[in-house]
Amino acid sequence: MKVCGIELKSNEARIIALEGHAEDYEFIKTEFDKIKLKDSKDQGEVKIFRDSILAFFAYHDFDIIGIKERITKGRFAGGAISFKMEGLIQTADDKIRLVHNMSMKSTLKGIEIPLDNIKKYQEEACRVALFLLHKES
Repeated sequence: MKVCGIELKSNEARIIALEGHAEDYEFIKTEFDKIKLKDSKDQGEVKIFRDSILAFFAYHDFDIIGIKERITKGRFAGGAISFKMEGLIQTADDKIRLVHNMSMKSTLKGIEIPLDNIKKYQEEACRVALFLLHKES
């Protein structure tokens, strides 16, 4: 199984790709570890973001793509730009799954996340990808 985990933070989609199964997987080297939406008010920039992320998905042909779900209300609610990016990502023809943080934590409880192969800002995207391998395999 080939999965992509995404965390939306500020104006960027932080990405990681894994291939294999829950107990036996490897990191896929990709051309991007994050894709930025430079100006959310500029139609051209929004299209560039959309086209870049959809081309990334098409090139790698993922079985499933997971996005870490953000809180919609309250003090820690996600920003408007991240919701716009989520909507653009969901226009992909690929299977997209929103992953709730508590579901992810309970599924991955006791599982060691190998953080030495990734950048610090990819940690949450890695958790999303590992969750997908455990739930979708």
